[in-house]
Amino acid sequence: MQKDRHPKIEKIGHHIPEFPGYRAVNFNETDRQLRHFLHRRLDEIRGDLRESIEGLPSGGAPRQALGDCLKRLEGLGKRLEEPVASQAEASATGDQEEALLDFDLNLLDKTAALSTAVGDISRQGGGPATQTLLTSLIEDLEELLKQRAKITENL
Repeated sequence: MQKDRHPKIEKIGHHIPEFPGYRAVNFNETDRQLRHFLHRRLDEIRGDLRESIEGLPSGGAPRQALGDCLKRLEGLGKRLEEPVASQAEASATGDQEEALLDFDLNLLDKTAALSTAVGDISRQGGGPATQTLLTSLIEDLEELLKQRAKITENL
């Protein structure tokens, strides 16, 4: 498992410069960096989605469904604002860090996919396929954050 740690940290580091991993420094600081980055990305995605919704005909089903997605994204943003409920000096074991890095990479991938899907609304409209994709990606993000929270609670 250890051999996988550094490439994962480097991949996350492409998004979050100087990302140290969870064993290198205080866990809470590393976690804060990741949550802050994801929160900013979700803010950008929400802004793009809001603009896309405004471009759709009023009162239509796509506008309502995408509005629901927007509300769920706002909830995700609020969850990312909450600090981890671990001790100030918490640190991760090798296995815990490996699991957190996997979750972080998945969160970054899902966030990128969500950004792409929202960007496609202006080209493809907000039809059922787009709605299904956005809903699925948001559900995946919600589940990843729940599972990640369980790991961080045990630190």
